[in-house]
Amino acid sequence: MHNPKIVEINKNNLLEALNSASFPVLAASLVHITRNIKILDQLPKPQLAMLGDTQGSFTDEQKKTILEIALPLIEEYLSDVSLRDFYTPSPNDLQQIMSYVVGSEVSSEYVPMMAEDMKLAINPSKQNAKSKTPNPHDLSILIIGAGMSGILMGIKLSERGIPFKIYEKNDDVGGTWFENIYPGCRVDIANHFYSYSFEENHQWSQYFSEQPELQDYFKRCFLKHNLNEITEFNRKVEAMTFSKKTNLWTINSSQGDNEFVNEFNLVISCIGQLNQSKLPEISGLDSFKGDIFHSSQWPEDFQVDGKKIAVIGSGASAFQIVPSIADDCRELKVFQRSPPWMFPNQDYHRKVDDHKKWLLEKIPGYSRWYRFLLFWPGSDQLLDSLFIDENWDGQGTSINKTNDQMRQIFTDAMLSQISDASLAHKVIPTYPPFGKRMLQDNGAWLKSLQKENVSLIVDPITEITYAGIKTNNSVDHFDAIILATGFKAQEFLSSFPVDGGAGTFQERYGDSPESFLGITCDTLPNFFMTYGPGTNLAHAGSIIFNSECQAKYICAAIDHMIEHQLTSIVVKPAVVQEYQARLEERLDKMVWQHPSVSSWYLNTQGKVVTTSPWRLVEYWNWTNNFNPRDYEL
Repeated sequence: MHNPKIVEINKNNLLEALNSASFPVLAASLVHITRNIKILDQLPKPQLAMLGDTQGSFTDEQKKTILEIALPLIEEYLSDVSLRDFYTPSPNDLQQIMSYVVGSEVSSEYVPMMAEDMKLAINPSKQNAKSKTPNPHDLSILIIGAGMSGILMGIKLSERGIPFKIYEKNDDVGGTWFENIYPGCRVDIANHFYSYSFEENHQWSQYFSEQPELQDYFKRCFLKHNLNEITEFNRKVEAMTFSKKTNLWTINSSQGDNEFVNEFNLVISCIGQLNQSKLPEISGLDSFKGDIFHSSQWPEDFQVDGKKIAVIGSGASAFQIVPSIADDCRELKVFQRSPPWMFPNQDYHRKVDDHKKWLLEKIPGYSRWYRFLLFWPGSDQLLDSLFIDENWDGQGTSINKTNDQMRQIFTDAMLSQISDASLAHKVIPTYPPFGKRMLQDNGAWLKSLQKENVSLIVDPITEITYAGIKTNNSVDHFDAIILATGFKAQEFLSSFPVDGGAGTFQERYGDSPESFLGITCDTLPNFFMTYGPGTNLAHAGSIIFNSECQAKYICAAIDHMIEHQLTSIVVKPAVVQEYQARLEERLDKMVWQHPSVSSWYLNTQGKVVTTSPWRLVEYWNWTNNFNPRDYEL
């Protein structure tokens, strides 16, 4: 990665830099510096890690104690080059450090997974090693898409020396981070975790970076691994058909006015879930005479200054757009169908200071344990609270005792931001927390809704006219309407026909897709996908973590094909059916399937099809163990 100038730290200002640290993480780093796990016995213990908190509830006195021990050790480390060899603790010591950092016992079953993600594994997974199997050049592979997962898949195949091509419909890389350029667009997973495990970036300018910086990160990774040499930009796949006679996919594609027909042994779809814009089912969309567009298709030259603007939607995109444009609009009206739950997080728009960047860059193990501390509280630690307690009477607003406590915390946080009492009933949800995508709250959303030129409208829209939006038999006139209405997330492989020999995937499944691990389907031979059905992470985590699991599994399958000189691979129907049954049984017990919840996780039959109910360690173990017996070969 690029190496911008690092702030100069010496004995005079080292203490100032250490004062800006996450103290549980700083303590963990001392194990790498001293090469001794017993150092933790000399330090105060953090309390239970909570999502968004990186200080372990340490008091000032406890922080002082840690600094008094850390300062001379780090001074010695920085002045003695012989201490610079990175020390990797044993698995038992790693478990002890993990438990220390998050203030609770971390099960030993998590050690291999987290050690691999943090690049602290003593014996890395055999499936991460470069393939030494024969004749990889006999296999032709197409990756569709050069977004986050397409770049990842390309990197992992190139490490194995396996030839492939990437077709990307846009003229640059980044996928969603290339296409979404609306004001305020940023990631809502902490950036020091929302990045490839093998490509750390210590120089994020913000804790939750904006779109240009995210696209730049993925483009740097793309170029570093020379993927530009095998990528066709502006190459749009139009159709795919598999021949069981030849065991080849025929790919119809276009590039400008040119049309192409090519054949590949294997296809890996990396097109994701959130790329097909979903327009609201409101009559009159085409009749509006002003500017009207979906948030993912924001015109580069569009300006809101002095205009009367309508935003339809109050989900993740609207949540970012509204605070970014409110001050520039003459008038702004937000049309909301249901309010979002928000998680208090003051880091959401905050910049990372130079001292923190220095710590991430220079202190051994600091960046890796910081990643773990961001990872853990919002992942499997949270999942248990998302199961419905059948004996709990939450009146439809909560699903268990813990969920009800969270509801109260979130409600109190929102009420503390509201000066207009009439707004409260509009912005506080009546469905259980975590039933929909949880949004990060630093106060910007509710502050915007209370500006004099901003209104929140909860009356149903009955029609869009040539002049504006009709509600309650009256029409509000607007200069522009922004459709922050999400994506067709439930309709997998719908952007072009994919026919594995039994009809197209879309015709067969509609918005009720079936798969094995969200990676492969029994109706699609020689085909894999990332971010497939049932793999969206709605209990925090990072979709990059899931994609790395999927890429590892796909590579293991390809390694097996090459080693055994196979020309065909398709998952067995019984394997898909058994997995699908377990998936649906688990989802039926969880908050996303609760009757009071309506979200983009659900299909038209009210069933969750997008979201993963599994513990991350479960999914990691499954994808870490490719089993040829699951396939017809």
